[in-house]
Amino acid sequence: MEMKRSLILSALIPALAVSGNPFFTATLRASEESLKLTTAVDRPLLHEGGGESKVVIKIEVEGCRAPQKARTPLNLAIVLDRSGSMSGGKLEQAKQAAALLVDQLDRDDVLSLVVYESGVEVVRPAARVGEQHREIKRLIERIETGGSTALYGGVEEGSRQLREFLGKERINRVMLLSDGIANVGPSDNRDIADLGTRIAREGMSVTTIGLGSDYNETLMTALAEASDANYYYVADIEKLPEVFENELGELKSIVARDIIIEIRCPEGVRPLRFLGRPGELKSGTETITFATLSSGQARELYLECLVSGTALGKINEVAQVSVKYADALSNMPVEKNATPVVVGYTKDTELETRSIDKGIAAEAAIFANAVETEKAIALADKGDAEGSRQLLDTQIQKLNEAFAAAPAAQQMQLSKEIEAVTEAREELNGDQLSKEQRKRLSSGSWMLRNSKR
Repeated sequence: MEMKRSLILSALIPALAVSGNPFFTATLRASEESLKLTTAVDRPLLHEGGGESKVVIKIEVEGCRAPQKARTPLNLAIVLDRSGSMSGGKLEQAKQAAALLVDQLDRDDVLSLVVYESGVEVVRPAARVGEQHREIKRLIERIETGGSTALYGGVEEGSRQLREFLGKERINRVMLLSDGIANVGPSDNRDIADLGTRIAREGMSVTTIGLGSDYNETLMTALAEASDANYYYVADIEKLPEVFENELGELKSIVARDIIIEIRCPEGVRPLRFLGRPGELKSGTETITFATLSSGQARELYLECLVSGTALGKINEVAQVSVKYADALSNMPVEKNATPVVVGYTKDTELETRSIDKGIAAEAAIFANAVETEKAIALADKGDAEGSRQLLDTQIQKLNEAFAAAPAAQQMQLSKEIEAVTEAREELNGDQLSKEQRKRLSSGSWMLRNSKR
């Protein structure tokens, strides 16, 4: 064991002078693979005489570049809110964005169009697009506003349309756009999140687009999160075409699906939490699932672990990480293991401090802020403005400390986080968050918690 530790330390010391600690980064690199798996640790050297020590393991999956001509066909259901609040510019902009999306679909893609107000109407049943682009756009143009908001029924009908062509050979997604609060049929956040979970179990997902300041963002984020799709907050209706274009671009470049990341820690190393995700972990083996990964897209996880005092100086391997997924083009299953995540030990406190990967430490602070932001929003919602202010003050202090130690690459993101939290803190001097501020905070937190930066 002593020889093993000495060899590890001798490799570590020259690596400390190189940014990123490359000896502690393991990457699966193969041009034929759909994704790369990378692991790294924030503290590659631990103090041997300590009682216990925390480390943060960074896990990243990145979609490899797909051949330009190859993509998986789409099975899309556009579910459009046409309630009275959508009248005028909102509905017209939504129709324009939907028409632009139709122009970018291939003949083998499947498209259905569902609208809802007090009732639900299928404007176009699920069918291949073929050469019907003009006909579909004419159907979109005829949509007019109606009454109330039957959101649950609209999403349910959208999923029903997807089932007509449901299969692993297609990307199956509902795209929901709404500017209001569900008030017809099931409208409780939990009921609608449960609908998203049921849809996800069948291999479908729901992207939600919230327009304006009057929709229920808790409901919309829960629905998207339940199926690992996307959530967009659109304050300016002029941005709608851009949102539709971004969503379609991601869907058309998916390279891997049904992604399962498994992290196994040995005895003496206990996973505590995924930073940016609520809840404590209960076992030495943890899994995270992602529905899809697009070409060039990177999704990150930060796992905080506790190395016990009895393990310090004895255990070098703190985690093994593996990934299972289906190649989006071939549907073939793939399983890969990353090189084990390892640490070394030292009795030199200064050397231990110098070994810290400041980039990972800064990124971990950004992700941890996401959950604290959600807690501050919840306190403000309950009328506890003082509690929310105190929590935001603490976060501002922590983010500023992280900024001071962070490399330039992470300082830009940290400055954005500091600005957003500070703005919310100042607004709370009036004892409540505005609808717009709440949505901005919630959107930013959601993006981080779901690795959607």
